[in-house]
Formats: sequence, structure tokens, C-alpha cells
Amino acid sequence: MNDLYKEIMVKPLPNPANTVKKALLIAAAVLLLGAGLLIHPFFLLGGVVLLFLEFWLIFPRFQVEYEYLYVNGDLDVDAIYAKSSRKRKGSYEHGSLEVMAPTGSAHLDDYMKRQGLKVIDYSSREPNKKTWTLVYGGDGGQTALIMELPDDVTQDMRRYAPQKVFFQ
Repeated sequence: MNDLYKEIMVKPLPNPANTVKKALLIAAAVLLLGAGLLIHPFFLLGGVVLLFLEFWLIFPRFQVEYEYLYVNGDLDVDAIYAKSSRKRKGSYEHGSLEVMAPTGSAHLDDYMKRQGLKVIDYSSREPNKKTWTLVYGGDGGQTALIMELPDDVTQDMRRYAPQKVFFQ
């Protein structure tokens, strides 16, 4: 049998915008706590509730890893938050693949200029890592995925769609 099953884990680099968001949320909670001590105890309750929401609901969402599950040409992408909860981000079948090429390839130029193209980055965003752009079409429009795929997966995808997968 020529079946290929592969799980790939990718941890993105920390996003500087998330650090700013965390700092602003903590500052808001501290201000509410201070207002609760100085003005009215109602603000104290608001500060405590905000801190609870930040540490148990919001901050774990900033720690994300992506898991690609590749099975015979089909891709499933999951986001794993704080190494404890998982959310399915999408399932993509090899039949709906329109083009696959290294990110920045000339084969992608026409697709990336289309209006309504939804671009989703599931890579680690490290500048020295090779990424692939996969454009899928479907009922909801076209979606471009930026992913870090190993060589055996790209070779296998070429086996399923040789006219749609480019290596340059």
C-alpha cells in the first residue's frame, strides 16, 4: 500500500501584538482594582472578574501550536491552545486543491491577486523555514494556506495532483 499518514506540529513565534494585548489587559485590571480601592468596591469586583477572565480564558489562547494531519492527500489542521485544548481549524481535500507551490513562487501570482481570497498562516513565521502556499477552492470561496510541510508530504501531494503541485 502507498498510504501516507503524517502528523506535523508547528509552534509559531510569539506575536509582538499579543504581548501588547496582554499588557493592556493587565493594566486595565490593575486600574479597576485601584479604582475599587479608592472609589467604589464595585470596581474591585470588576477588576477581580477581569483578572480571572484574563488568566483562565484569554491568555491561554495566545499560546498556540498548529497540528497538521496529512492522510493520503487530505489535510486537517488543528490549533492546540496552551497544550490543553484543541480546535479544528479546517479540513481540506486533495480534490479541491487548485495549486500548491513554495511561498512566493510565480505559480501563485494569479491566485494571490484575486479578490476574496482568504489567506491563513499556519506556519511558525520563522524567516529561515521553507513554507508552502496551498490554494483550495470550495463553496465558501478560495482559501490560501501557508504551511510548513516536510518533503515526503509534498512528494505525496504531487502524486495525487501532479499538474497542481509545483516545486519552484
